[in-house]
Amino acid sequence: MPDATDSTETLSIRCPSCRQRFLVDGNLRDRIVECGACDSRFRINEDVILRSKKFYPGERQAPELTRFQRVPLSTAAPEGFQSIRYADFDHHEQLEPTSPQRIIGAVIGVGVMVVITLMFIFASGSGGTMSAMPLENKLILGGFISALGISLLINANPRARIKAGGVGVLLAAGMLTVPFFVEGPETTLAVPIKSPADINPTDPIFSAEKPDGPLAALRDQFSTNPLEVEQKRLKSSGSDKNAYGIFLTDILQRNIYTVRDFLIRETLAGSSSHPYPRDNGNYLMVLTDISLSLTEVAVIAARLGTTKEIHPEIGLIVVSVDNEQFLDSAADKINNQKDPEFYTLNQRELGSLDMGRVKRAVERLATAEPSIYRNDISGLLLKLMDKPGINFHDELSKALLVWLQDPDLAGEASLKALQGQIAADEPVSENLVLLLLKGNNPAAIPSLHTLWLADPSIWERHYAKCGSVIEPKVLDHLNSEKAPLRRSAIKLLEQVGTPSSLPPLGQLTESPDPEIRVLAERAIKAINGR
Repeated sequence: MPDATDSTETLSIRCPSCRQRFLVDGNLRDRIVECGACDSRFRINEDVILRSKKFYPGERQAPELTRFQRVPLSTAAPEGFQSIRYADFDHHEQLEPTSPQRIIGAVIGVGVMVVITLMFIFASGSGGTMSAMPLENKLILGGFISALGISLLINANPRARIKAGGVGVLLAAGMLTVPFFVEGPETTLAVPIKSPADINPTDPIFSAEKPDGPLAALRDQFSTNPLEVEQKRLKSSGSDKNAYGIFLTDILQRNIYTVRDFLIRETLAGSSSHPYPRDNGNYLMVLTDISLSLTEVAVIAARLGTTKEIHPEIGLIVVSVDNEQFLDSAADKINNQKDPEFYTLNQRELGSLDMGRVKRAVERLATAEPSIYRNDISGLLLKLMDKPGINFHDELSKALLVWLQDPDLAGEASLKALQGQIAADEPVSENLVLLLLKGNNPAAIPSLHTLWLADPSIWERHYAKCGSVIEPKVLDHLNSEKAPLRRSAIKLLEQVGTPSSLPPLGQLTESPDPEIRVLAERAIKAINGR
């Protein structure tokens, strides 16, 4: 083994005077150097060079040297000693604690299954959210929730997946069994009946000899207590109005308020009319303060679907509702004027029971080219104009201005609508006034005169379209104390005045108000120029 101190790199030396050790470069061998500690000089030779004692492994008994052994201390295992053996193990999650995410997932899985089970039990009754859901749909919903809950339970229990899956299967089985034992809505078979146009009091469905038994049995069958209360109230008050009941079957809950609004609007029933939920998802709609007969109400109710029974002895009509008519049309077709079905679909929407859908159809048709179905669509629009309860006369008038070929046909209906808005002190529709003026209806002049008096700045230009027939009414306000009304009267006479207006206008040429003088002179000049 070579000596580490013989290296030409460094030499370990000791000063012979102060015994201080130094490391010097090997190139200084046999040269004189100066000690950095005592400043004595000496030559670097074998006398000052330090050499470490060499030893071989095993010569020193130091315990720490056993750390550097190259072979085991003993290769033979003790007699009777069995060494441990480890199997391969890749599922580390089984040794780890369950994470909060897995616990939350398991709680959600079980919670959803329990909630759906409770909904199957309590929401499948009369008026419940699942009262109209078929058994097949309930099973599909339950199957999806079961798969979700079982997967979350298995994921949350890595140490006992089989046990967690078994618990999930038991919960799912219980949930899917409930719909078979909880009674859902009965499906009533529709019976063929004559169309509403053919309904008359001699029809067999009006027969008082019902197979259901006496009057009390009928009232109990349809739970008509609210109807009886209204009938007794009207009778005791001496009213000539009537109260009728519409027993609605096969109706989806989401459509009940649309049906309610339709029946109240069409029959002009009182505001206290109200639907009452009954067994199996049915409803009893009580209509009160009605002036119509039971036959007329039956014709209106027949639009909802199929009239199954009419009981005149208790004032009740049984109707099976057709829910298909409440479905919206395809949005991409009904809004695209270039689509071939645009006019057909919007024409059908005009006859919808939902006034919201009718209004949207009117707005779409108001901006469409009246190329096809013009007579049919204009006829439906005219019926809407004459229908009570309409609150979108402006949109309706705008559509009629586009589709109606003979504006005179809308004269009576538009005038009635205008008078109704004025009487109710509602904002008057400008398009309604334009439609009325387009029909040249003289009966509209008093209503336009009222509008002009209320706001001359807005209605002056429309009032002027009535012509010289308004001259006497305008002259009455030529000296009005309201300055805007005076100025508007002079401007109207400038447009429609005759020579009979010249003397009153001539007096205004001497008015102290310079604006009045200018307007009067301009009006006199216009009248003389005609």
